[in-house]
Amino acid sequence: MRRILAVLLLLLMILPGAAAEGASVEEAYAALGQKTEIRYYLPENGQASIILTDMAGTPVKEILPARNLLGGTHILSLEEGYFDALPAGDYRLVLAWEGSKAAGILHMGNTYQAADGLYAQETPAADSPVMQDAPAVPAVPADSGDAAENSAPTAITPALRSTYTADHKACYWCTPMDIADEEAVWAMLTAPVTVVDINQREQALLYAEPDTASEAIAVITGASQAVHVLEERNGWTLVEAYSSSFHDSKVKNWNAFVAGYIQSSKLKKVTVNQDYGIVIDKLTQRLYLFHEGHMMAELLVSTGLYNDRQPYNETRSGEFLIISRVGDFKSDELVCAMGLRFNSGDLLHEVPHTLNADGSKNYKKCESKLGTRASHGCIRVQRKRNADGINMRWLWDNIKVGTKLVVWEDYQGRQIVPPADDTPVYYNPDGGSSYHAAANCKGVKDQYLPLTALTYGELETEAFSRLTACDYCCPPMRKGEIEAINEEHLNSSPGEIMAFWVDEKKK
Repeated sequence: MRRILAVLLLLLMILPGAAAEGASVEEAYAALGQKTEIRYYLPENGQASIILTDMAGTPVKEILPARNLLGGTHILSLEEGYFDALPAGDYRLVLAWEGSKAAGILHMGNTYQAADGLYAQETPAADSPVMQDAPAVPAVPADSGDAAENSAPTAITPALRSTYTADHKACYWCTPMDIADEEAVWAMLTAPVTVVDINQREQALLYAEPDTASEAIAVITGASQAVHVLEERNGWTLVEAYSSSFHDSKVKNWNAFVAGYIQSSKLKKVTVNQDYGIVIDKLTQRLYLFHEGHMMAELLVSTGLYNDRQPYNETRSGEFLIISRVGDFKSDELVCAMGLRFNSGDLLHEVPHTLNADGSKNYKKCESKLGTRASHGCIRVQRKRNADGINMRWLWDNIKVGTKLVVWEDYQGRQIVPPADDTPVYYNPDGGSSYHAAANCKGVKDQYLPLTALTYGELETEAFSRLTACDYCCPPMRKGEIEAINEEHLNSSPGEIMAFWVDEKKK
């Protein structure tokens, strides 16, 4: 009797879609050199992960790291050959969702039956080339956590929240957010993009399924916002992007990373300017200007600062094109000069100023906030010239329409790597109050140039503790500031506004 009960228990464990309070994972098929789709369902929002085990329950491969996902049906699209290292046979797909588990079967074969769209199951003999050449698959601990927490911070890509496995070369979504890797960043900044072929002030809908009758889950801005193309099917394209929801958008999904469907006929691929590229990093609140393969300037910026009442103030992350030259415009009493549009209502512009009674410009209200979140969604850029004469005026004069601008999300787990202690910085020993990135900083009078060098490590000593970072030449933040930012990002993703989206869905 005990043996019968044990067999029944094992059968319950391996049946597709077992338990998990409504969560389920469907039976799947894989074959050598082919793509694989794994479909699973979550009854509501929550943390989910998927690992592959053998039929005895021993972990074989982590497929989906633990991530917070919206409820509904998901399709995990795995690249060609993802399971090629596996010997043919049956495996278990174990879906963990909010402390519960469900299981489905993965059938691994070595041929593909195109007629019905399923992989044919063929188990080769033990002495066949397939079995002899298959490398060993390392086991993954059953309690393995989010991959982002166990990997180097620089390995985090914009597609961290993706449920799809892709390794596209020179791709914004697949390139680690590591500003020090100039080669990779430049390749990404000069790669073509796929945009929605509509007016730059219009938005298109992304749908949960390839059907306009399904739920609209995100909006994409026309002409300038790029999407990550995953697959095409029957006139529809599955893409990933951050939803560009503004206060008046049809879908209120503020800066959410989503995967959805759009009609393929609405998409077009375009080339980008090959001279310059711009990276905006929410983590550091810096603009990085690239030219001909190298970073040529670093400037202070302010991206959006959202609140409970205005979640749409968060600057939308993603891959964009500078799409038009707007020039000066007003936002309440603020004057925003030299606006370059990159995402409908989001523009790159000079830090705002107000007008004094005599008509002169007053930057006091906004300039002191550069280097922190402060805007309504636009990207404010410093007006003061760095050591090379670069500022927003320079960008206005030199950056052309068609230049790529990307915005990096400050995901949980990202970290700022502090400079080495022997990194040179500079100061004016004759009463100077700031430390600088360059010996010829434009913020210092010529009579005090060149400045005197010291090391970044010496900034922590009492002799230099009073020095503040120059707001012209953008020197590195102090260690204490970097540590505070890194600590915040160990437990949060400040740019993600999941709570607001969940509340909207409940209304």
